Amino acid sequence: MDRGNARELTDRATDKDTSTVGPRGRARRQALLDAAAALFVEKGFEKTTLTDIIGRAGGSRATLYEHFGDKEGLFRAMMEENSARIQDGLAAIQADERAAPEDGLTRFALHLVAALFDDRTMAIVRVLVSEGGRIPDIAEAFFRIGPETAQRRLADYLARQTAAGALSVAEPEAAARGFIGMITGNILLRRLILPEQSFSREEVERYVGRAVALFLMGARPIAEH
Repeated sequence: MDRGNARELTDRATDKDTSTVGPRGRARRQALLDAAAALFVEKGFEKTTLTDIIGRAGGSRATLYEHFGDKEGLFRAMMEENSARIQDGLAAIQADERAAPEDGLTRFALHLVAALFDDRTMAIVRVLVSEGGRIPDIAEAFFRIGPETAQRRLADYLARQTAAGALSVAEPEAAARGFIGMITGNILLRRLILPEQSFSREEVERYVGRAVALFLMGARPIAEH
């Protein structure tokens, strides 16, 4: 038996004795996700190897296989966890029905924009732009649990605000799609093409404030115009 095979068998035996759900297992899992996110940005999804990821994160192939299966499984886990984190934030915002629509829409928009300035979110988007045709199931899953869920949350919020008389939105789904596109479209394009360009908090708040005001011009009840 050569030294490499012996080492891998030793790694597998060691990992079998270590719980993947305990603190140590969670730390190893997070280290692999962090390393993969950084490398996908630096080298691209296709050129990043499992050896690269393990070399940066530490651990073994056995650990990676146990947690994720393969590189695509690792990317899927990274995408699902990031989307869940964003959606949890949106859910908390939309749960506050006492806030005025301007307030609720502004907080919703700022949360989405913050996600676009997150390095892991952009790593995922860049991989999907370049590799989506090769991993169509993961690309479709991204839209289901990411943009489509955000759009559905916002549509439900607009419908509830309309039922309460605070807004007048005849087609909540179309309005939600238009609002999210207005908020994220320009920023996403700039982040993809000019990733090093920064925006101050004041610039972001001004951009969001104008978009919310424009949206509400067409969404408020007629008596309020």
